[in-house]
Amino acid sequence: MVDKNSLRAAFSERLHEALNDAGVRSRGRGVDIHRHLKSVGVIKTTQAISKWLNGEAIAEADSMVELCRWLKVRREWLEYGVMPKKENEERDNRETSNVSNVRRMHHRFGKVPLISWVQAGAWCEAILNFEAHDPDMWLSCPVPISSQGYALKVLGDSMTNPGPGRSYPAGCIIFVDPEAETKTGDRVIARVPRTNEATFKILVEDAGRQYLRPINPQYPIIEITEETHICGKVVGSFMPE
Repeated sequence: MVDKNSLRAAFSERLHEALNDAGVRSRGRGVDIHRHLKSVGVIKTTQAISKWLNGEAIAEADSMVELCRWLKVRREWLEYGVMPKKENEERDNRETSNVSNVRRMHHRFGKVPLISWVQAGAWCEAILNFEAHDPDMWLSCPVPISSQGYALKVLGDSMTNPGPGRSYPAGCIIFVDPEAETKTGDRVIARVPRTNEATFKILVEDAGRQYLRPINPQYPIIEITEETHICGKVVGSFMPE
C-alpha cells in the first residue's frame, strides 16, 4: 500500500523548495501562507499549515490550487513530484496533456478512493460507496476527473517498459475515469472474461478487431470479446517517492 508518511514528507520538501524559489522568508513562513490563503478566501488554521511544513499532512485540494497559483508551480509537481515544476516548462506527462480532450464541464479536481483491483472489477458493474471509507485511502487527483473516478496501485510488470518510453512499474499510482471516452491508443482498465479482477492495458486495434496490449512484450495480448468490459480510461499517474 502507499506509504502515506513518505508522501507527506516529500510534499513538505517540495513546498519548502517552492517557497524558497518564491522568496518567502524561512522564519514565519507558516504565517505568510496563512495570510495569503486568507486573502483569497481559503481559511485554514495555522496548525494545519504547520503540519504541511513539518511533513505531517498534505494540503487539501482548495489549498493546493491556491498554493500552486501563488508559488507559480504545477499542482502535479507540488503534490506528487511529477516534473516539470513550472507550467511554462515542457510537459512530459502525455496523459496530463491529453486531459483537454475530456469533457471538462463534468470533471473536477478532488480526492478519489484508492481501491483494490477486485473492487475495480466490481466498479464496472456498479459504483461502490466509499464515502465512509478510511480517509487515508483517498488521494488527491492532479488532473480533472469525474466524480466516479478512482485510483489503483499498479501490480506486476506487464505495463513496465523494458526499454525507453512510457512505463508504469509496480507501485505506480494510476487515476481512472470511468466516464472518460476511450479510443485506440488509450491506457484503459478492463475486466476480462472469467475473472472478477480488472487489468491495466493499452487499447489497440488491428484489422477491425480490438485488443488489450501490455507494454511489456513478455506478456500476451488479450483479444476483446463481447464479454470484455472497458471500465475506464487512465487519465494520470505518478510514482510515489
